[in-house]
Amino acid sequence: MSTAPAAWWGLRCAFTFLAELLRIRPGMGHEGWAAAIVGSVSQNWDVERRFRVTEVALAIMWCCASAYLSYFFADCMMSRWLLNYTPPAVVIRLLTTNGLIAYMTSWVLYLSGASSDPRLLLPAWISITTTLTFLYHATQNHATIKRETAASLLVVSVASFVSMSSLLLQLHLTRENEPEVPLFVLTRKIWDFAVAVVQRMRVANDHVGEL
Repeated sequence: MSTAPAAWWGLRCAFTFLAELLRIRPGMGHEGWAAAIVGSVSQNWDVERRFRVTEVALAIMWCCASAYLSYFFADCMMSRWLLNYTPPAVVIRLLTTNGLIAYMTSWVLYLSGASSDPRLLLPAWISITTTLTFLYHATQNHATIKRETAASLLVVSVASFVSMSSLLLQLHLTRENEPEVPLFVLTRKIWDFAVAVVQRMRVANDHVGEL
């Protein structure tokens, strides 16, 4: 139950990511999803589109980190409560805690504007994950049973490194008069070749269908 709020909003982030990646519009499914995917690939990847896709993808990662930390937080509190309260009382406290986390998560997403603008999902989920990390360490210091803190710090560290690297890469790609990096040039050529092959296969299939 502690991971249910992050799983729910993470699923919404995943649908938003697909919509941003494929530029899904109403009525695109009538043409066939294969045609919609090929058409979205052939569209120009401008700066705005690249940043939106990257930010939503990073928001999904931070949402997963939030679910992981929510579980650790609930596990830490349950271990402490089981020493002092009966199991029914512990269940009530767990339900209340998970309800408060879900309620505060929804309010953070609403107040930050992330529920209406996908570009704000990343800072919203970073703030949620940071708050859960602080709560976990604050409650663990007063818990009778100590839990391993390396895992929680590792999750936040990995998420921070991936976010920093991805955003720096996007910043590098958007600058003008930047020197060409051989790795990027080779990757772009391979990508263009793959897109051309897919488009040729689509044209060939259309000709076979007409015959």
